[in-house]
Amino acid sequence: MQSPGILILDTGPIWELVLYNAVTQFRFASLRPSLTHFVSIEAYEHCGTFLASFRKRTTSASVVAQLYNFIRHTDKGGQRQLWELVYEEFRRMDMDEHVVKLLDMDLDLIARYGPTDVSLIEIAIRNFRQNPVILTLDSPLHSECGKARIRSRLLIEVCNPVS
Repeated sequence: MQSPGILILDTGPIWELVLYNAVTQFRFASLRPSLTHFVSIEAYEHCGTFLASFRKRTTSASVVAQLYNFIRHTDKGGQRQLWELVYEEFRRMDMDEHVVKLLDMDLDLIARYGPTDVSLIEIAIRNFRQNPVILTLDSPLHSECGKARIRSRLLIEVCNPVS
């Protein structure tokens, strides 16, 4: 098996990290029901170990736009703190960010999956020599990655590894 190279993060895993820290650090109890994968400290730690196993972590500017969409639907009084957590996660992971132009993306894939998912696939294709892996919550994206011969992992598998 090849050693992990570049990890490409979808919106869901980043949002889950932000939610977990918002609940545990800032005591934003209203966000606890939104946590879907980090239901225990062990799940969070498993994810941290997985993230750390990659030499490089990156995402798409489209993911940042989706994070904005999630944050703007939260309590206005806590939005700045949520953005602080996003910044903290990007710094902690030394996250790179790529822009993929709409006209560089396949129209049929855009119609099927949307620009964010297609931008992640495009980043993986552009970085194929770096052994890319896409981390997502999204089963359709995970399935499309398989068809495109791009490695991907679902966050649920990362949080609950089989021993």
